[in-house]
This record gives sequence, structure tokens and C-alpha cells, in this order.
Amino acid sequence: MRQLSRFAIILSIILSIGITACTASGVKSSGTSGSCENALFPVKQGAIWTYASAGGPNGSFAYTDTITEVRADGFTLTSQFAGALRAQDWLCHSDGLQALQIGGGSAAGISTQGITADLATLEVHGVSLPREMGQGAQWQYGLTMQGAMAMPGDQQSPSQGSYSVTMQELGSETITVPAGVFDAVRIQANSNMEVMTDFQGVPIPVKYNGVTLLWYAPGVGFVKSVENGDFSGTVFSITTELQSYNIP
Repeated sequence: MRQLSRFAIILSIILSIGITACTASGVKSSGTSGSCENALFPVKQGAIWTYASAGGPNGSFAYTDTITEVRADGFTLTSQFAGALRAQDWLCHSDGLQALQIGGGSAAGISTQGITADLATLEVHGVSLPREMGQGAQWQYGLTMQGAMAMPGDQQSPSQGSYSVTMQELGSETITVPAGVFDAVRIQANSNMEVMTDFQGVPIPVKYNGVTLLWYAPGVGFVKSVENGDFSGTVFSITTELQSYNIP
């Protein structure tokens, strides 16, 4: 599901923001193990959600999220795009669910302005979606990453950066999307990402800042988001809506 792991759905800007090559065992994570039960994100083997996004620099597109594996301490969410498959690992902590990557998995990459980045998650802190969410609740989530960017001329430049998001519950409201009408919890996410790469001795920053409104329906999951962001000077607005779902 587009976080709060997919928050600031950077994935929509470029079809995927990627974190590669790190499995769950290779990422440092804060928190202690707990149940995967969450009222706003039903963690069920085989659960499937189909979404459509419109308004981003890449135009309209659709994708499907499926929980392809459930483990004692976490699960894997696999996203199917046209011609691309992304896997995202999550951990279940006593205080909530924590995504180990930003919206994509082992083969994803940041791709914009002819630049592609392969970044591995080093450390994750906070939760993507708390177990308990009271009125006006606030929480944080973030990660650090490093890897390389393929620059013009196929040069691989060392890169490192961080992603952080502060979230707040804004109450409940009725929301209508193609999949139906839902009583949903509204959440605001303020996100920042900065990756610094070195190209022929010159430091080059890649930055993202955005504000996303997300709606999660109890027992269903993520149903809608409206994201307004700035990706290294490119301003955009993206709306994503649930088209259909099936939860076993």
C-alpha cells in the first residue's frame, strides 16, 4: 500500500523510488517485534488492491499491490506496474508497522532527468502506520540510504541520503473512490528526501519535498491520496485512488 510507506508517493513521480539489494536482515531497524494486526492495514496473505494515479510528470498509470508473504515478524508487499515488479518488506513492531524501503524493492530505482540511482536502505526508524492512532496523533518515520547514481556517460557516482516524514491524524470523513464509499481516517504526511551524489568531484543534490493527504479505511487499507510536491524543481500534484480490492 502506498505508504505511509508510500507516502509522498515519490513512486508516482518516477514510477518507482527504489531501494535495492538490502533484505530485511540487512537493515537496522528501531523497535521491538509485535503483531502485524492493524485496523487500517489488513495484513492478510493474498490481499490485493488495485490503484490508478493521475496528474504526475509521467502521466496516468495503474498498479496493483499484493501481500505475497506473511511472516511471524513482518510481510512482503509486491507492487505490479506495467512492465515492472517491486517488492517492499515490512516489519511488525509492538507500536506499529514499519516499511523497510520507500515504496519499492529489490529492482527499483530513482529515475529522472536521465539519472538513475540504486540505493540500499541502511537504517530505518519510527513507524509507517501506528498500531493505535488517537485523535490528532503525530508520529515520524525515516530512513538512511547509500549506493550509486548512474550519471551521463554511464559513470557510477557514490551517493548517500535520507528520507523523513512527519505524519498527523486529521480526523475521519466519508470518501468516495471507484472502489466504493468508505468512512476513512485522514492523515497528512510532510516528507523530505535528499540524496547527495558526487559527479566528477562536483556534489549534486537530488531533493524532494512534499505534502500528502492520505485516506485509510478500517478493514480495507489505503483508499486515496492527494500529493503535492517538488522534485528537484519539478512541481507536481498527483491523485491516487483505489479501484478495487479483495481481502481474504
